Amino acid sequence: MNKNNIDYGKYVISAFLLLSGLVSVVKYLLGDALESQPLGMLFAGLALIFVGVIALPSVLDKIDTKTYKWLLIFGVVGSLCLSLSVVMSVNDEIVFQETKVKVQAQTIQRLKDIRESQLAHKSIYGTYAVDFDSLKSFINAVVVPVTYNMGSFHDTLPERKSFENGYVIKRVDLDSVSEIIGVSQPQLLSDIQEDNSPFKIRDTIYTSFFAENFTPEIRTSSKLPHFIMNEMPFNPLTGERFIMKTGIVEVGGLWQPTLLVQDPTPFGRVKVKKDTLSFGSTSEAHTDGNWRN
Repeated sequence: MNKNNIDYGKYVISAFLLLSGLVSVVKYLLGDALESQPLGMLFAGLALIFVGVIALPSVLDKIDTKTYKWLLIFGVVGSLCLSLSVVMSVNDEIVFQETKVKVQAQTIQRLKDIRESQLAHKSIYGTYAVDFDSLKSFINAVVVPVTYNMGSFHDTLPERKSFENGYVIKRVDLDSVSEIIGVSQPQLLSDIQEDNSPFKIRDTIYTSFFAENFTPEIRTSSKLPHFIMNEMPFNPLTGERFIMKTGIVEVGGLWQPTLLVQDPTPFGRVKVKKDTLSFGSTSEAHTDGNWRN
């Protein structure tokens, strides 16, 4: 019984090496057009199979000393080559990941610009723009309300009393009010700004989404790349047009608009499965992106 155990024990290392090598080779061969393993996996698998065969007791018994030395030299050289290949693969992976981060950052920023524009469109019209032409028209349209406030209310003249006494005015009223009280319009504006006048300005002005978010000055101060309207619908590197889909979905008994914007050309290696960058959904009412902030 012990003899059989010892005999089987001689094959443990060979069996482990052969099995590991076969797994590596099979996994490499099973790669398809979308997802494949690096070539180093094939070489490593073949090397493990070779060493496993050499390690078989029946093979070792037939190898003389000279042949064994040559095999040892071959094994050492092969190991060094594989080690160098691994190091190079690691370095290539580091460079690839750094490049991927830079490349995807440009695409992600463009998707964020589209998302913010669409959210503004929804806040005003209740729906998303159905295509990029409609979205571009909205970005330039003077339809975004901006609250304009000047002057503060205080205890001696609270907000309600100010409204009742007609001290709350709009910007278009500055000329007429300044004439009535006998001061120039710039002086009245300065007094309101410094809280030296009972008058307060409470108004709503309209501007474009572009003027509020995409001007070169705003983008520079936010440390963002300049926004070019005609380039918005496209991937900044490949030039492929983003896929944009809109729809509606029922949420809690109410119909909500949905939006999905997707990059059709994800960045990655050839024959390696890649996840495309996108935000939103056609089946759920959210605009979350699938990238890490």
